[in-house]
Amino acid sequence: MPSAVSKKSSQASSQASWPPMPAGDETDDARRRRLKDEAEAKRVSDMIDRQISTERERKSKTRGAKLLLLGQAESGKSTVLKNFQLHFAPKAFELEAEVWRPVIHLNLVRSANFIVNFISTRNQGLRDSASNHQRRPSTASPMSPDLRKLCIRLTPLRKVEENLINALAGRKPTPKSSVITDETAVMQQQPYNPARATEVSIPSGSGWKQAFSLQRRSEESTTSSSRSSTRTNELSEDGQNRRILAALGDDIAALWKDASVQQALKAAEIALEEQPGFFLDHVVRITREDYKPRPDDVLKARVTTIGPEEHTIIAESGNESAKQWTIYDVGGSRGQRAAWAQFFDDVNIIIFLAPMSGFNQVLAEDESVNRLTDSLRLWQTICSNKILAGVEFVLFLNKLDILDSKIRSGVQFSSFVTSYVGKPNETKPVAKYLLDVFISLHQQYSPKRRKLHPHLTCAVDTKATASIIQRIHEVILVGLLAQTNIL
Repeated sequence: MPSAVSKKSSQASSQASWPPMPAGDETDDARRRRLKDEAEAKRVSDMIDRQISTERERKSKTRGAKLLLLGQAESGKSTVLKNFQLHFAPKAFELEAEVWRPVIHLNLVRSANFIVNFISTRNQGLRDSASNHQRRPSTASPMSPDLRKLCIRLTPLRKVEENLINALAGRKPTPKSSVITDETAVMQQQPYNPARATEVSIPSGSGWKQAFSLQRRSEESTTSSSRSSTRTNELSEDGQNRRILAALGDDIAALWKDASVQQALKAAEIALEEQPGFFLDHVVRITREDYKPRPDDVLKARVTTIGPEEHTIIAESGNESAKQWTIYDVGGSRGQRAAWAQFFDDVNIIIFLAPMSGFNQVLAEDESVNRLTDSLRLWQTICSNKILAGVEFVLFLNKLDILDSKIRSGVQFSSFVTSYVGKPNETKPVAKYLLDVFISLHQQYSPKRRKLHPHLTCAVDTKATASIIQRIHEVILVGLLAQTNIL
């Protein structure tokens, strides 16, 4: 305790000596300067105090919904966020759609480059095996001459990928390497994951959307002033990327449709169509030089943000009590979950997303952990958190479409979830079983009785998701009205 007393007395002494006493030999000029500086410092201090007070008062008067999106990586949090933006601010969403075009193109190019790399590596392995006279159990056949030529024609996509990564990182390409930032450099140097196309990861708060938007407006302004849109498009790197994609669109489509490619992917148990940012089923449309993203394209576009982000949505219509929506989107990988707790004490509702399709998958960061098992553990932890005892939960058992696709293809759910016994291997019973398990965990581990709003969802289905968002809106509106004693 003596140290605390000493600290307190020193603070009091420090406060009493401010402003500092003038020097004993202070001249008249020095005194005038000192008084002027003190007056200016007080003016600035008072102005800052008024600004803080005004902002505090504004925030106290602004009643809005605050949501926190939780769930493991690739559970669909960002897609749900975009659904909220589309539902409450469709005009703003449409204006922003063009900003997503480079991301969509990058998703497409990375998928194509992954296939080329996979086929080429596989073919090299077959040649090495033959030269060493090794007997292989695989019945895979060597790459056909036509497929080899196709892969060679797609070589320019490597440069397009590099250009798009540079643009997303906000840096100009370097002539000797594709190193942009430490993070993207590592991403570029890493070999392709043998089971999936690599993703783009950018730090939260990087402002890539604003950068793309400013670049687009700058190009439009230049085009208008020069009255030569064709020439401007030719000069821009973005225009070059689009022309290359337009020229190679048919070849990309042919690569994806090639029977031997499909056979090789299936044999390796690689399902690109189930992975985020998959656009190979719309190649011709997306590679057109005048391509403009549709809302469903934006929903499917994939860019990984490292770190939490706060998004504010101003509803373009509706009740004034819930005009402003603040949505916190946090990283779901294991290394980012420690940051979740800082948002727990200031939200109206938590939306937890669990991908049902993950029953036969493992975590990217730990291949010893099943994704469904990880989701159940996360859900149990969130439900049992005492800080969240008074917060309403919305449960999205997501990716119903991919679950249905897997079940229809013959994947046995009971082979991965051994507690699923004596029930048909069909989508509805499996989804119902998972729903019951999550609801049971909520009831068992919640500190007190709490309302749960469970939904089976496919976040890329805008109509179905809009209906669910409207129900969430009504729940939050009732809560906000209750806080103002209207209800």
